[in-house]
Amino acid sequence: MKNTFPNLFLCIFVGILSLLFQEVQAQNITRGPYLQMVSSNSTRIRFRTDAETKPSILVGKSPTALTRTIKQSTQTKEHELIIDSLTSNTRYYYKIVTATKSVGDSTYFFQTAPNKGSKNKISFWSTGDMYPGQQQLDVYEGFKKFIGNKYTNLYITVGDNVYAGASDTDFQNNFFQVYQNGPILKQSGLFPSTGNHDYDFTSVNQDDPSIAYFQNFTLPKNGELNGVASNHEAYYSFDYGNVHFICLDTHAWGEDKLRLWDGPSAQMTWLKKDLAANQQDWTVVYFHYPPYTKGSYDSDSNTGFNLPLYNLRNLLVPIFDEYHVDLVLSGHSHIFERSKPMKGHTGTSDTFDPLIHTPQTSSGKYDGSENSCPYLFDTNKASQNGTLYVVNGVGGGTKAPQPSGPHKAMYYSNASTNGSFYVEIENNRFDAKFLDTNGDVLDKFTIFKNLNLKPNTNLTLDYGKSADLVASWIGQYNWSTNQTSAGITVNPLISSAFQVSDPQKCFTEKFNVTVNAPLSMLESREIPFDQLSIYNLRGQLVNEINRAGIVNAELMDTLPKGGYILRLVYKQQEKVLKILN
Repeated sequence: MKNTFPNLFLCIFVGILSLLFQEVQAQNITRGPYLQMVSSNSTRIRFRTDAETKPSILVGKSPTALTRTIKQSTQTKEHELIIDSLTSNTRYYYKIVTATKSVGDSTYFFQTAPNKGSKNKISFWSTGDMYPGQQQLDVYEGFKKFIGNKYTNLYITVGDNVYAGASDTDFQNNFFQVYQNGPILKQSGLFPSTGNHDYDFTSVNQDDPSIAYFQNFTLPKNGELNGVASNHEAYYSFDYGNVHFICLDTHAWGEDKLRLWDGPSAQMTWLKKDLAANQQDWTVVYFHYPPYTKGSYDSDSNTGFNLPLYNLRNLLVPIFDEYHVDLVLSGHSHIFERSKPMKGHTGTSDTFDPLIHTPQTSSGKYDGSENSCPYLFDTNKASQNGTLYVVNGVGGGTKAPQPSGPHKAMYYSNASTNGSFYVEIENNRFDAKFLDTNGDVLDKFTIFKNLNLKPNTNLTLDYGKSADLVASWIGQYNWSTNQTSAGITVNPLISSAFQVSDPQKCFTEKFNVTVNAPLSMLESREIPFDQLSIYNLRGQLVNEINRAGIVNAELMDTLPKGGYILRLVYKQQEKVLKILN
């Protein structure tokens, strides 16, 4: 009988070498890292390696103190590690470690979300229709020039993330390799939406696991981030700070065999349910097909490829009006367009009447130009509110607009410039900007919601007391005292008026401060104190005693004849007296 042990040993040895070889070859991260499902206490870091491996991620609050290790238990090329038990609104640095190398430096970090409802400032960057090529790269470079070292919390796309077939290779070459070259993917939470080209050469069915889009992204379909569960990654919602975000799918068929623009559907039922449950300060809805446009598509037409746009306007706009959506962000039409706040308009552009459909006439640009003060929304005055519609389809190329354009509902329209859309939200202030490839701002608008301006505030102070005066808005300030902070401290000796305005002269508040005369003449020359400050009537400090004592004739005789202001502290109580010596 032939001895088989040497062959068996050889097979085992070769197998071990093969496993070791695979591990040694895992030297390159070929995709990412990119951040998914960012919440106030966790995030997911996804990436791809060129060979199967079991990586680890080191995490810490300093790039030089990565004190925590998260290990992957299985050996794969696709990696998705959950970093949990984190503190809200906190920056964490990370490093990816494989058997052969580590990747990470001071630019590898993310920031957890603020707690739900938090008024902290947040920001997001948005691109749409990222046709591959130099223009796509230029748009990203323009954003990087604009943002500098400022942190961007979220990256939101409005569809057509890729154009060359919607395959995994398409996503690799034309999405991941573009945007991982810089801060946005490795630092900011990514929440994409689908476009028609993300379904190219696929089944065009939502959540089809064979489609590269649904393989590459992990999205909050189960309500993990506080939205109502949709049970679909094609459309979902999430909360971030005091903003509620809703992502819709306007192209593919749902489980009910209906597209969103076909009419009442499961997705539309979910949308209404989600909006009804929303209690956040701000609401942003984003998707691909725009309800209003005169770019490379025409929302006035109800035929051909324009039909989805026409139908969506009739189906969605009444819902957005009913639930007071603040911003609707879309793409598809290769143009940038921006409306004023609108409501009640579901017709074609020739039926748009600004006197009826635009509650506020300002440009909203808030730049000091004529009629440019911010839009003022008030939840108690629904008639003055509206929804702003933005078409952001210039992330990779422009096309000729419609001869009938620009759309009458659009205050600003630009079909010749590639760019992107950037938003900052802090408490009750919302600032949005259209950026070109140089990082310049070509259009912008500002909204304040429930801004409680007080044109006149009346205060009364005792002589010698101070008061803190604070402007009611978030922004810039010019005080009558030449100070520029949001709040100032005043200590007037006589009744005075103080005024603060913004540089654009949109807001002015006046504070009338009445100063009570000092307390009555000294009734007793035997008043105990723990601390005593003596001022002349011009407010100049004459003497200060930081020990217990008594105000009496002997003490007063040490002072020249005249009037004095005494500020006494006794048993932690303060008293101010005027004394004639």
